[in-house]
Amino acid sequence: MKKLSIIIPLYNVSEYVQKAAQSIACQAFEGLEVVVVDDGSLDNSLEICLKYLSDIDTLVVKKENGGLSSARNAGILAATGEYLLFLDSDDFLLFNALEKILSTLEREQPDVLFGRYLNWSPSVGFSQCKSYKWNPPADLQRRTEYIINGLPEPSWNAWRYVCRREVILKHALFFENGLLCEDVPWTLKLLDTAKTMSFLPQPFYAYYLRRTGSIMNTRTPKRLIDLNSIVVKLATQYLERPGIYKKLITQSFLYINEYCTFNQKDRKRIWKSYKSVLPIYKNSPSKLHKIAAICNNKFLFHILSISLFSAKCARGVWKYAFG
Repeated sequence: MKKLSIIIPLYNVSEYVQKAAQSIACQAFEGLEVVVVDDGSLDNSLEICLKYLSDIDTLVVKKENGGLSSARNAGILAATGEYLLFLDSDDFLLFNALEKILSTLEREQPDVLFGRYLNWSPSVGFSQCKSYKWNPPADLQRRTEYIINGLPEPSWNAWRYVCRREVILKHALFFENGLLCEDVPWTLKLLDTAKTMSFLPQPFYAYYLRRTGSIMNTRTPKRLIDLNSIVVKLATQYLERPGIYKKLITQSFLYINEYCTFNQKDRKRIWKSYKSVLPIYKNSPSKLHKIAAICNNKFLFHILSISLFSAKCARGVWKYAFG
């Protein structure tokens, strides 16, 4: 059995995947497997990726385009490694990341290894959140709340978790096909399932902030609608866990500012999804969320969106001008 399988979904990323592939190739080790899932790409993403992975044990899965969740699930089923690491095709691994990951896995044998990351962009380079102490509670539910709501950086992303494949398969921890923001429910299920968890304090992953056209940089109506659907679905489940509940509401709230930027047809669809989620805001411990819950008609909600969008633009101008 391989020790680690890195799963890379590909879909029309020929301009970016070289960096991801190179970051693996320069630190490959015996026992490493790369699973490349070609999710119906129409460009030469696969050829570029394989060029740089030619000396590494690589499995190729070709499938019709089904989205990121479908591609990751195909990679999970094809992989043979004891542990799985998800690498988005326009991100990359940091130098010596695999050595640090491997040594921790061999020493501690956790169900999940949780790691830090750096933000990266071509214009700015690397940036990161300030360091913090890792001191999670032993209780699984309290530990989940600590990771989701108690740390100073987002913890939803699947690529932050190196997972024992046996745990993924035993508990059917697959991503929901066709759903955007799929990392949110997946991460919560993973954290509530993993019995043992280790922490890698040194950043191992570089997150691309964010190329134009990236699925993570494109705020489509579907992304907002799917996110609100997730919040509605999970709210009852986490009502008695206020930290997670608040964080779920925050994910929905953060994109209210974008509502006013869509055309009328798209706003109609988005408003319908917010109409279903706004009543849930009332139970959040955040006063700002409670205020948003009052904006329960199109006119008030539009005014709220414009206000939040204006505030966001003002913060951006201030940061640009004064740092």
